[in-house]
Amino acid sequence: MNKKLLTAALLFTASFSVFAQDDKDDKPDTSTFQFLPVYDRYSSKECKVKLKDGTIVTGINDDLDRKKGQIYSIEIKDPATGKKKEYEADQIDEMYLMPSGLDKLTKKSAAVLDIKSYENKSLDKILAQGYVYLKNQAVSLKNKKKEKEYLMQLVNPDFCSIIQVFGDNMAKETASIGFGPMKMAGGIDKSFYVKKGDEIFWLKKSDFDEGYDKLFADSPEFVAKYPKKDVVWRKLNLYVYEYTKFMTKE
Repeated sequence: MNKKLLTAALLFTASFSVFAQDDKDDKPDTSTFQFLPVYDRYSSKECKVKLKDGTIVTGINDDLDRKKGQIYSIEIKDPATGKKKEYEADQIDEMYLMPSGLDKLTKKSAAVLDIKSYENKSLDKILAQGYVYLKNQAVSLKNKKKEKEYLMQLVNPDFCSIIQVFGDNMAKETASIGFGPMKMAGGIDKSFYVKKGDEIFWLKKSDFDEGYDKLFADSPEFVAKYPKKDVVWRKLNLYVYEYTKFMTKE
């Protein structure tokens, strides 16, 4: 090997080792159920929409309107007639969209980790086709804006009976290290929208201590197993999953 390339490789390996030690809390946890990847772009293929009155609408996703990354309206085209109709988020109960080819490809590795989790769930038939599930939520964006209804991507459909976690399309990510598309560490979303009971709020990594109390403190078993002083952001998916198990066991 060329001496310069060898030196560069050794330096990279050393720097990665240091990075991994100093920033260990930002490495993704792969020991249990993962959140689904949060998609930003959707294809113009067939979409499925369930309105609040129970009506099912299918057609072509012709246009999406967003605010801070969250969808507040969709224009659907009838493939037979070519006619278009716009639906506001406050008319829609839930929606299924197909991620664009590029977005799906770049996040495929994360999705593969989850696919077995959905084999026996009610959403599986649609998710297995590659669709993403979005649900109507009235939320204050970043806990600052006036509350408004949006269609938000649920990222934990397999364990959402108590805590529902929704993607933040404007989330910053933890630092990553690697060459080109190869990421060796990092890349974890630093924020999500989280709903428990009737309360939905924007949860940031920097506010995880406060979020811990809201989400998990009412379960003595959870607190004993995962005390507040020991929790790390990268394991949020594990905590939601474990908390749900504690709270739903017979």
